[in-house]
Amino acid sequence: MKRVLITLMIFASLTMVASGQSETPNLKQVEDEVIGAIRNRLDSVARKDLETWASLVADDMIAPFSGTKQSWLRIHKNWPPEVKYWYGPLENVTVSVHGDPAIVIYTARQYTEIAGQTTSANRWQIETHLRRQGRWLLAAVADAAIPPEPAAVKVRSSLLDSYAGQYEWAPTQVSTISREGDRLIERFSGEGKSELIPENETTFVYKGATAIGDSSQIIFVKDSSGRVTHYIYREYGATDRIVKKIK
Repeated sequence: MKRVLITLMIFASLTMVASGQSETPNLKQVEDEVIGAIRNRLDSVARKDLETWASLVADDMIAPFSGTKQSWLRIHKNWPPEVKYWYGPLENVTVSVHGDPAIVIYTARQYTEIAGQTTSANRWQIETHLRRQGRWLLAAVADAAIPPEPAAVKVRSSLLDSYAGQYEWAPTQVSTISREGDRLIERFSGEGKSELIPENETTFVYKGATAIGDSSQIIFVKDSSGRVTHYIYREYGATDRIVKKIK
């Protein structure tokens, strides 16, 4: 009799564990649910389906510059019929789930059509979602346009050579710039290398950086004798940083 009871108890325990596991969604399933909610919300914008959009956004949603759910709805309700607005596929998607909150970062091309003329911009977006009553709702959002990478211009090899050397950000953080063929390469201590793309003879940007929203510039500066003394690191929206050439 005892053996029968023990066997039944073990069976019941295993059944409860298996049942609990089947009811608990795995991480991939949760990520798919969050991404699906985002895609549904963006598609509802294209359809001008404000009711569906509102159902996927928390009433207390916040966005930069005093953006709220209510203000967004007011703006879109008043859009003339000639205005169309939609998003392309989500790309570079990263989802970080922390229980009921989830953070999502992605890029997507945003299209606007007015009276038959379409413009577009590639944008990155970071969103915070909360699971409420079994649904994922947008709780906070921030986004920005990703500027296109500038077309490289041809720069003389002798000029690239003059930029080569070591530049000190701090005693323990030194940038080494060298010429490799017709390319200018920057390496930081203990880090990989980055190619610098010339916008003109003195101003360079990091290759591929605009794809992640980085529009920083490096501007080489010479003294009256023509010797390079430093470069200016100019980050969009920030004040300039002077980086002295030490070698």
